[in-house]
Amino acid sequence: MRRILVLAVAALALLGVVTPDAFAQAPTPTFKISGLVDNMTTYSSNTSNYDGNLSVRDKQWYARTRGRFDFIGEVGKAKAVLGLEVDMTYGQTGAGDNNIQTAGAQVCFGCTGSFDLNTDVRTVLEVKWLYTEFPLPLIPVPTVMRLGAQPFGGAANYKLAAYATGDYAGMNIVSTITPNVKVNFTYVQAEESLVGTQHGQGVAIAQTRGDDFAIIVSPEVTPFKGLDIKPMYSYFFASGTTNGATRQGRGGVGTSAAFYANPIAGQWGVNEDRHTIGVDTRLRMGPFSFDPTVLYQFGHRDVVVPATLAAASGKAAGTIARADLDAWLLDLRAGFQLGPLLLEALYMFTTGNDDKDSTLGTVRYFQPLSTDTGYLADWGTQLTSLGLDYFSALGESQLHIAYPGVAIGWDKYGRHQIGARATYAVTPALSMTGGVNVHLTHRSIYADTTAPVNGAGLLPNFAAGGSTDKSNYVGTELNLGVTWRFAPGIAWDNAVGYMFAGEAMNAMVPGAAATRSDAKDPYILTSRVRLTF
Repeated sequence: MRRILVLAVAALALLGVVTPDAFAQAPTPTFKISGLVDNMTTYSSNTSNYDGNLSVRDKQWYARTRGRFDFIGEVGKAKAVLGLEVDMTYGQTGAGDNNIQTAGAQVCFGCTGSFDLNTDVRTVLEVKWLYTEFPLPLIPVPTVMRLGAQPFGGAANYKLAAYATGDYAGMNIVSTITPNVKVNFTYVQAEESLVGTQHGQGVAIAQTRGDDFAIIVSPEVTPFKGLDIKPMYSYFFASGTTNGATRQGRGGVGTSAAFYANPIAGQWGVNEDRHTIGVDTRLRMGPFSFDPTVLYQFGHRDVVVPATLAAASGKAAGTIARADLDAWLLDLRAGFQLGPLLLEALYMFTTGNDDKDSTLGTVRYFQPLSTDTGYLADWGTQLTSLGLDYFSALGESQLHIAYPGVAIGWDKYGRHQIGARATYAVTPALSMTGGVNVHLTHRSIYADTTAPVNGAGLLPNFAAGGSTDKSNYVGTELNLGVTWRFAPGIAWDNAVGYMFAGEAMNAMVPGAAATRSDAKDPYILTSRVRLTF
């Protein structure tokens, strides 16, 4: 210890002699705040975020405020960022004004509280980001590292939420090899085991987490102006249960008991090794744009066989089954600009499992690392993806099935979506948008499939002699929107979405097929004023 101390003091003294000017000429720190404030009101019908029942006509009209503030301190090329967020309804919604410390408090889905009279609401700040970013020394090419709780940004893809979007804790490194070539490396810590299996050290079994992590490697290449190519490889490891952002209950397989290994009973090895490879591309040629994304997923995962799937899989309940991962995601978007008119088209596809497939042999549905509920949030639909009111999309609370903005596919059945939209700029400050989208599953859903409320998704009826009626038509969605930027930093957005429910959506209604009603058509109207600074 003494020798190390002497060497450290000598090194500091040497630095003081060699580079006195460097320390004397340190750049002046700067500080700024950026962010946004949304005020909106929404009327919706049958979005089913509170009862999870698409056959019951629920209605809601409310207003709320969201504030997002990023505090940024910079010293030269190094910076630190603290991101804070508040989401509050107008008026008290339950027994208390927040959902942190008040028993019986009821707030809107996604909100942290409600502004009551006098609006003195406590303990509702959300910490979104807390990271530092700085250039790395001793590397021959310009390299920037970011450490802490941070956004994914373009770590995985150009396209929003195709694989990894939102926030995470970990590390990101970007090296600029040449002006046309970059390399991104990202390390994500999803869960932390702390003392691991040492339960005798005061850590309860229920609180023990696996060392779940992911890595993402994604070079960026621009062969010529107008063409960007971004290959990607990602590896995700999970031990036992893991974060709901990267694993959702589907096909009768929940996210808790089906992945919970009890080491006290001598049960180990309920792990998942998930590999994802693919490429994301952007092409711009004059008025034409084309953005194709192709991702393939492989690997395996262990599952504790649920009793409800034992007979269908031929495996004993409570034993561990190993399933192969074999899934695809395809997302194609094209656009053409005709003066003030922009025409766009979408086709996306992800594979799925057959209705009678237990998924304990092969998982054919694609699993993103994290979409932060945001898949297709940049496409304009108001119900099946995040619209203006990003807390009121159809089934966003995932009471009946995993929300497609999170899971991308419809439960375990995969997804087709064909869409078109047109945007017309009346003036540079005023634009109108309209679109239509047809939603289908890749594999048909049988009419006698049930939707349990335990977070396990749609549970097929594996019994012999079940219904042979099936459908893959989820519905057709229409959307209209108007945006008016009537002042610097201010945008007034208005949008409406309506969906004609298809036969496949009937299977998402809880209860037995013989007694349940058909799913009702959902719709939503939102008006939002956003200040960006």
